[in-house]
Amino acid sequence: MSFNLSLISGMKLSKISLIFSVTLVTACSSFFPDKEKDYIYSKETAALEMPPNLSEEQSADPLPIDTTPSALTNTVEFIQDNEGSYLLINSSFAHVWRVTGKALTERSIEITDKIRSTATYYVQYDPDVQNVKDGSFWDELVFFFGDDPNQEKPYQVFLQQSEQGIRIFVRDEEGNNLSEGNGLHLLNLLFDTIKKDFATD
Repeated sequence: MSFNLSLISGMKLSKISLIFSVTLVTACSSFFPDKEKDYIYSKETAALEMPPNLSEEQSADPLPIDTTPSALTNTVEFIQDNEGSYLLINSSFAHVWRVTGKALTERSIEITDKIRSTATYYVQYDPDVQNVKDGSFWDELVFFFGDDPNQEKPYQVFLQQSEQGIRIFVRDEEGNNLSEGNGLHLLNLLFDTIKKDFATD
């Protein structure tokens, strides 16, 4: 009798393991599909199209190769002439690009985007921004639920290569060079920061 029970239970166990094996194989085939069939029945996708505005930006190269300064001295000057106000740095583009980003970061100016191919940093800047100080509970409530004390506006920091070196302009959102107001304030801030950076090198 006990032999029959063990035989029956063994048969049940073997049926369960067989069902489990079939289920597992079926599940594996759904988790790991046959890629060879996918390849055979696949269709060729159309070529990606370049957005018109992106191709225009890349075609307008702000950094011609033949205008590299002959002697690199890592000096920065504040220039005001008929082209407006800008910084002139006698160094390679790669170095000035890095130094400009470093100066913006040191001054806690938010960089929202940067496109090296168009030599432009996109930033948010407010010259009147005040550091938040620890105060009473009421001051903190006013800070969190009141009007935003920061009135940051978008600006562009644009690098342009010339025969004398790399020029840095501050532009408005539309790409117009700024030589007064907050744009001039941002340019002066960059000048002071980069000049200190060069002095410590």
